[in-house]
Amino acid sequence: MKFEGNLHGITVTAAVEAIDNMLVQELDGVFHRGQIDAMFAHDEIGLAPITQKSDIFYRHFVPARNQLILLLANSYRQYFKVALAHLREVGTSPEQLAWNRLQSPIDVAKEWIRDWYILACDGENQSVRHSGQISFDSGQTVLLPISLNVQPLPPESWRVPAWLFQISIAYVGVGPLKTKNVPSNDSEERLDMAHTRLFLKGARRVFLWELRATIERVRNEETAAAGAIPETSISQSEEANKRPRPKHWLKGIEGLTRKADLSKYKQGLTEKQELAFSLKYEYEVGPAEIAVRMGIDRKTVAEHIEAANRRIKQLQSNERGKANRAKKTPDL
Repeated sequence: MKFEGNLHGITVTAAVEAIDNMLVQELDGVFHRGQIDAMFAHDEIGLAPITQKSDIFYRHFVPARNQLILLLANSYRQYFKVALAHLREVGTSPEQLAWNRLQSPIDVAKEWIRDWYILACDGENQSVRHSGQISFDSGQTVLLPISLNVQPLPPESWRVPAWLFQISIAYVGVGPLKTKNVPSNDSEERLDMAHTRLFLKGARRVFLWELRATIERVRNEETAAAGAIPETSISQSEEANKRPRPKHWLKGIEGLTRKADLSKYKQGLTEKQELAFSLKYEYEVGPAEIAVRMGIDRKTVAEHIEAANRRIKQLQSNERGKANRAKKTPDL
């Protein structure tokens, strides 16, 4: 595995190539351990009832993904520190150099995620194949012939099992689906390619969200440690601040345009009820994005909106009561 990139200066080149080499070795280790975790997950999933399969899957997958994110973020930190120490030789901003060096390993990591899913669900993938089964008898020697001409499994033909959709689709990076497109999740049925592509795309999206958030923290730590933002990167940072931020980074009503003014209905609501109500009805935001912007799950979003609706109905009822009483009061 070799990572491409343009560098300037012999000192910087040597330092960055050393980081490349360490990253390759450490990635191989993370991939290997993740592969073992996937096989353990497959064995547990095979013995578990349908309702528990997805929990077992993510209990094994999330720690493996987190190890991968930490490794990539640590490598970003090393690239970034080298660039900070050699600003004139780098020829670009430190954050740009560090991010560019990670592109190839990130692409490899996204493919690894797909292979991990396949191995955990099926017990074999491109790298791991079953050769046969051996019955164990104590004290006896058994030979198992291994074919050297095993045909590779085409990953494009893999289908996601229905039980994986038991986890909230917002948690796995999939946006809200129309009711007719939400698959049944209580069987071993394999879904179609559209659902499979959607699910794998969501898995990669969540991976990138987590990685970018971790890298942002690393960059802030190292910039603060350096004492100041490097002059050569100020213009790039200003340009970055002008670009629209990804939705998963936005909070509250940031970046939204209000499409209706319903202030009169928000009297008496709690702060969170008011924000959830406003996002839904004034800014016309879907439940998945509301959850991200408020930092809560979709169930809690629904509870806040339901409470807000009850409060609004109560206020409207009180207003109608006052109006009716006013009509019945005779003029003096």
